[in-house]
Amino acid sequence: RIAVLEFKNKADNQWWWHGGAQAAQDVFVTELVKSGKFRVVEREQLAQLMQEKNLSLSGDIDPSTAVQAGKLLGVKYFLTGAVTEYGAQETGAHGAYGVGFSGSKKTFTAAMNARIIDTDTGEIVWADEARGEDAHFKLSIAGFGGGVDNDSRMFDKVMKPVIEQLVASIKAADL
Repeated sequence: RIAVLEFKNKADNQWWWHGGAQAAQDVFVTELVKSGKFRVVEREQLAQLMQEKNLSLSGDIDPSTAVQAGKLLGVKYFLTGAVTEYGAQETGAHGAYGVGFSGSKKTFTAAMNARIIDTDTGEIVWADEARGEDAHFKLSIAGFGGGVDNDSRMFDKVMKPVIEQLVASIKAADL
């Protein structure tokens, strides 16, 4: 049995998207269940159990807290981690010689690290990190052109594949 804790935002100078920590936690739960390797405690059930036991697992977990919480919650492992990069960078050019033009590229980047803590020993038994990015282009010549200005699906297009990479690493681990 494994419990997936809410991931933290440790991305320097980057904004944290609304509901992103819960979304990352939910995707991890879904991907771990799909892997067939773990029985996963549902996020709402985990929150309820922790409230009943008067426990808090916020921030970085120390080994003694992991052991105590693991016994009380009946889980063998905790999955925890952080978003270490999440944001976009835009580059572009424009000109007006003869026929006006503009072009831009927006690159969205996300990175996460994750670790699994054994609740019997408090030891980190697995750790990995993953990174992904996606780019959009926009071009306009003499007022005509196209492309994407803002894509609100960046979580699905970049962060979800990062989580899938991490779950593949977990599945390959000898736990």
